[in-house]
Amino acid sequence: MKFRVSSALKNIIGKDLIVDDYIAIFELVKNSFDAHASEVEIIFKNNSIIIKDNGKGMNKNDLINKWLFVAYSAKELGIEDDDISEDFNDYRHSIDINKSYAGAKGIGRFSCDRLGKKLTLITKKIGNNISHQLDIDWDMFEQDPEEEFMNIPVDYKECEESKLREYSDFKHGTILVISFLRDYWEREHKLELKKSLGKLINPFESFPSFRINVIDSMEVSSDNNEKYEREKVNGYVKNSILEILNFKTTNIEVTIENNTIKTKLIDRGELIYYIEEDNKYSYLNGICYRLFYLNRIAKTNFTRQMGIRPFDFGSIFLYNNGFRVYPFGDVGDDSLRIDRRHAQAYARTLGLRDLLGSIEILHKSQLFKETSSRDGGLIKNEATEQLFEAFYQNVLMRLEKYIVSIQWAYKDDYRLEGDKDQEDLSLLDTLTSKQKIIDLIFKLVDNQDTKLIDYNKNFLNIVNEKMAQHSPEILKNLEQLAIKTEDDQLINEINEANKKVKTLQKSLINAEEQVRKAYESQVEAEKRAEDAEFKVKEVEQVKVQKEKQILFLQSERTLSEVDLMNLQHHIGVNADLINGSIISFKREMDSRDTITKEEVLSFIDEISIANQKIIAIKNYATKADFLTNSETIKKDLIAFIQQYIVNIYKVISTNKIIVHVEETTNEFITKFKPMEMTIIIDNILNNARKAKATHLEIKFDVFDNNLAILFQDNGKGLDSTIKNIEEVFERGFTKTRGSGLGLYHIKQIVESMNGLVSIKNNDNSKGISLIIRLNK
Repeated sequence: MKFRVSSALKNIIGKDLIVDDYIAIFELVKNSFDAHASEVEIIFKNNSIIIKDNGKGMNKNDLINKWLFVAYSAKELGIEDDDISEDFNDYRHSIDINKSYAGAKGIGRFSCDRLGKKLTLITKKIGNNISHQLDIDWDMFEQDPEEEFMNIPVDYKECEESKLREYSDFKHGTILVISFLRDYWEREHKLELKKSLGKLINPFESFPSFRINVIDSMEVSSDNNEKYEREKVNGYVKNSILEILNFKTTNIEVTIENNTIKTKLIDRGELIYYIEEDNKYSYLNGICYRLFYLNRIAKTNFTRQMGIRPFDFGSIFLYNNGFRVYPFGDVGDDSLRIDRRHAQAYARTLGLRDLLGSIEILHKSQLFKETSSRDGGLIKNEATEQLFEAFYQNVLMRLEKYIVSIQWAYKDDYRLEGDKDQEDLSLLDTLTSKQKIIDLIFKLVDNQDTKLIDYNKNFLNIVNEKMAQHSPEILKNLEQLAIKTEDDQLINEINEANKKVKTLQKSLINAEEQVRKAYESQVEAEKRAEDAEFKVKEVEQVKVQKEKQILFLQSERTLSEVDLMNLQHHIGVNADLINGSIISFKREMDSRDTITKEEVLSFIDEISIANQKIIAIKNYATKADFLTNSETIKKDLIAFIQQYIVNIYKVISTNKIIVHVEETTNEFITKFKPMEMTIIIDNILNNARKAKATHLEIKFDVFDNNLAILFQDNGKGLDSTIKNIEEVFERGFTKTRGSGLGLYHIKQIVESMNGLVSIKNNDNSKGISLIIRLNK
């Protein structure tokens, strides 16, 4: 028995497999590269895309036995160029027969199906006089899935002369005319294609003989209005990454070749260290990593020159045999899990926004194969695991170690905070920074397997700094680095420095003895002065505390006749108000058959607020010195609240709530009515008690001419059935057995002071936070 193949296979390996137009064009460009073309043209014309190269081309036998042979790859078998005759020596000498190939799946040709419904292929092999033509209608493969794949006809003929006249400069190579395009290509899509093509080929490898030219006669007029080449559709594709990365920033380069790993770290054009170590990765050979840390100035320069932010350009690109592997480097792609790791330790790691670089597989290897879906990366195996492990261990983490411990570690020297904005090492030119760099290099090479090849002796040569500032440890580490690099001159300088340090230390010992004696003679006198100063400060502190407590006396006192008269007056005023409200309400009831709920609530509100004022007078009449100022005073509101809690609430309250008031030296001098403020506080404390709170915190935040007072308890919080939180401030609103007037009164009083009040459940879903905001 044999397998049969449905015509639906075309979709599986065509437009269903390659779902991105740009990747489809990349695949066809890679085929041109593999055909040894020196130039490939991408032409937009009459609702068609034409891909024309000057490669070796094909003859009729190639079409039958290679191009039309699905999944067959002569590149994979290593016989792709065996048919280049020795008769074409000039051509053989102009190409690299031993190079690696960008494609090896045998299905890249079906990218044409992704782009358009019809394909005309014209090809002419070098050294031949005959051009061949295939015409393919991809829709024919979709008419009947029961039709076998090989039974769908593909029209073949020798190319017509009229067709060739359209391409007068065509001598050899292949032309793909893709028509009846499946998508409409706007100018912005063509520009994006050109930019993407610029990232297709590894910028760090040299392919001077391969160029990509985008041509669209309809866009010439618009191109002429653009100043920058990057905003023009027409023209050769240019990879500008190398130019951008010439900006001075911090970068690390790691190459793995045979049994050795070589690492260079460069900071803004200056070599920091160059080391070699044994290659512990059994599958890795011919690998190069380049990683750049983009500081703020580098990001600014990148955006100015490229017309796009680095983050919108891409991040860490993966290149295999010189060509890009998707999706690595795409905006938003985190295949290397760099951002996921950065989110867990953002202060010690770098994220994709800070990085630009490449992972390059330089040699052709069966260990690193792309998935058939061209945006699926590499097929996972032990080799790819080592490829990414080496990136983390030998590249990313070493770059991070330098950036975080050197450039970001400015706690001891605050001027280094601006180092991220510098294009040179001027801000690192300090003894502390150099000591950290030397220590980092020393720890890196302090083993038998790592060899220090070179480091920045000019920048790190601190032997000529003031000897008194040197610690023995830094000179010891610097000496070890000099020994590893066999720098005899530096070793001699360090020995001389050590001698000077010892001489200086002896002088310092004698000086210290004299200073000690002088110091001891001064100690007793200074102690007496300190005792006297302490007593003065103690008196001043008592004075300040007394001034803050002027609103509330520390102990009960006997009321004078004037106090009693004033007290009686205020109680009488509020009692009369209650009596008047009751009489007025009774008259309304006598004169009308029905009374609305709103009118009853209004009556309760009037007598409730007056009653609360009487209660307030009763509670702290003997302790508060504000009876003669019962209307409006101008005092420190923060001190008033602090002293009220300490001297009034904690004395008269039977609540079990522990109230903690923030201690602060801030003041907020403003006009307020003491009685109203105590009503606010009492209502808040009463609500906390009803919510079964055991603790209540009161905090203050003073900014400009504003004060925010936070009352935060650990009670049950607001009822979950409340849909609109603002309802709690409405008169009569309650979810308990209370009157529903407490929060209403608070809002009325705060708004009369031109303030705002808000309330919310705490983030931990336990208790509420009530915030009062006032301004002077």
